[in-house]
Amino acid sequence: MTEAVFQKERHIKYFLRCLKTFLPSLYTSNDSNRVLLAYFTVAGLDLLGELYNKTTSEERQGYVEWIYHCQVPSGGFRGFTGTDFGSERRTPENEAWDPANIPSTFFALVILLILGDDLSRVKRTECLQWLSKMQRENGSFGEVLGTEGKIEGGGDLRFCCFGAGTRYILRGKCGDGLEGIMDIDVDKLVAFIEACQVRIAPLALSATSVDYESAKEHSRHTTAA
Repeated sequence: MTEAVFQKERHIKYFLRCLKTFLPSLYTSNDSNRVLLAYFTVAGLDLLGELYNKTTSEERQGYVEWIYHCQVPSGGFRGFTGTDFGSERRTPENEAWDPANIPSTFFALVILLILGDDLSRVKRTECLQWLSKMQRENGSFGEVLGTEGKIEGGGDLRFCCFGAGTRYILRGKCGDGLEGIMDIDVDKLVAFIEACQVRIAPLALSATSVDYESAKEHSRHTTAA
């Protein structure tokens, strides 16, 4: 059997193509998730130790500006700029059609940190207030706020990761200077995560997911045997 070889230069070439030229055609359907694609591209080059070698300071600043163009005035980040109405047209009635979402917010913040931004232009207060509204009663997080503030989408451990990560980046361990700003319910989040644990696997996506229920059934049969 041929030994697998990690071809670093090919990875670098691919990431640079995604960063500096047109995206591969297979990514067309993910245009509304450009922040996600940008995260994997920028983070990939950074992990390979080539981000600062293969890009100029002007290019990196351009990437920072693009991320900030994805910031939603009421808090959080959108997945791409295509839904941006412009601040003069945005109203409480139509903002549900240009929503921030949990994954893009987390990825946007991490990209900014990788690029050396100090996050001074992040609407920290607005983002944290929005984040607390994204948490469901069971402790999990949705993906977006729909009409009338309804939490939509998400609900599994991936979104819990994005929510917890966003909170940590913006609030830190102590939350200094953020007193009075509503926080997420950490205890409920922890309880939700613990409820996703199963005996034969580390974690299911959620306490009601197919893999969780299958694991419980398998566990019952194993115990009975």
